Amino acid sequence: MSIWSSSLESFRNKIAADTSVPSCGATSCVCASFGLALLLMALRKSAARDQEDERKKTIYEVEQLMAVMKAHADNDVRAFSAFIKEPLVDSQGHSQQRTLEITLGALAAARCCLQGIELAERGLPGVKSFLQCDVVAAVLTMHASLSALLLNVDSDVDQLVPSARRTDLVHSRSDLQRKADEALARVWRQHKPLLT
Repeated sequence: MSIWSSSLESFRNKIAADTSVPSCGATSCVCASFGLALLLMALRKSAARDQEDERKKTIYEVEQLMAVMKAHADNDVRAFSAFIKEPLVDSQGHSQQRTLEITLGALAAARCCLQGIELAERGLPGVKSFLQCDVVAAVLTMHASLSALLLNVDSDVDQLVPSARRTDLVHSRSDLQRKADEALARVWRQHKPLLT
C-alpha cells in the first residue's frame, strides 16, 4: 500500500508511532514533494511572455520529478521494511546487499532533490516577483530533504565493508551536498532582499 493513499494526519501519526516505518527517508521524500508542489504553484501562476517556453518546459520537468519522488517515498518504506525484517547476518549487522540497496535508494532520492533545486533556480527568473519567495521556500524545503537523506547515507555507508564501491558512494554523497549547498547559496544571494 502506498503512503500516498494516507491522509496527511494519518501519515504524520505513522511517523510519530513506535514503529520503524515510515522513517527519515520516506518523510524526507514527502517533504521534498511538497517543495516541488510549491515550486509548481509559483511556476503555474506566473505567465511571462518572454520566457513562456522555458517556463512550460520547467513545469513539465517538475511534474515528472514529482512522480519520481513519489516513487522514492514508497520505495524507501519497502526497502527499509525489508532491511529491518532481515535477520542479522552476524555481529556486523545486516547483509551487505540489503545495506547497499537502502544506501543507493537514499542517494537516488537525494539526486532528485538536487534536480528539484536546480529546476527552481532555473525557473526563478520567470516567476512573478510576489511568488519568488515561494520558490525560495521550495528550494529550502528540498535542500533540507536532501540533507536529511544524506544523513541516512552517512549512517548506512558506515555499515559497508571498505571497497572501491563504498568510496564511490562517499564521494557521490559529498558531491550532492556540495552542489545543493552551492545552488542554495546562489538562490539566497540573488534573492536576499526577499528574505530580510
